[in-house]
Amino acid sequence: MKVSGIGAIAIVWAVAAAAHMSAQAGKTVWDGVYTEAQAGRGKKLYIASCAACHQEGMQGADLAPALKGDEFLLLWNDRPMSDLVDRVAKTMPQDAPGTLSPEANADIVAYMLQVNRFPTGAAELPADAAAQNTISIMRTK
Repeated sequence: MKVSGIGAIAIVWAVAAAAHMSAQAGKTVWDGVYTEAQAGRGKKLYIASCAACHQEGMQGADLAPALKGDEFLLLWNDRPMSDLVDRVAKTMPQDAPGTLSPEANADIVAYMLQVNRFPTGAAELPADAAAQNTISIMRTK
């Protein structure tokens, strides 16, 4: 089957819309998508692997952006959690990108959620990208 021009554009649009709706159909960060214990593990990993560039308080410095506050949340607003975790997984730590396990990346992002004052819940933020894709990052409720 050959798809060209408008047909190809329609297919790409439909796939993107489905992915966006999939994230919206699930939970948001306001639904308690990580645990206190997971954020605690994430804090230790963050201090060891991230704080040298992003600072212990996540305020950022020089070329390392802040990982908390309105500017950070506006950047990730209305995007699936999998986008954020994937960015962390592929680009951090800066001196050894991609070396942390999927579980470590999820733990670090859980700590980031805690610092940004999102509520905790009964289940951990999953390390699986498909499950993360069902969680939307929303700056406000």
